[in-house]
Amino acid sequence: MPSPPQGHHEDLAALQAENAELRRRVELAEREIAALRADALERRAEVRSLAEAFPAAMSRHALVIGMLRDVRHHPDKRGVLSRAIRKLGRAPRKAVRLVRGRVK
Repeated sequence: MPSPPQGHHEDLAALQAENAELRRRVELAEREIAALRADALERRAEVRSLAEAFPAAMSRHALVIGMLRDVRHHPDKRGVLSRAIRKLGRAPRKAVRLVRGRVK
């Protein structure tokens, strides 16, 4: 059986080097993903603890009054009001989307 040509060995070595580099990159990415997951879980725990610290129930009236009080004292009233109006404009579309999601 004849031995493979010299170029074959060079190609094989190049492919093995490329494979090793790709494995190294995958390992780095997996470590970064693990770190991001740990951070996300930590933030999620913080948010849950903050949510538990809020009152269990708040009347709609108290919520609206509190929001209006915050808007009245906010330094960027125009920006707050424009975001609120845009949000109200999206509300009907969101309601339709929620209804369609429940129907399916």
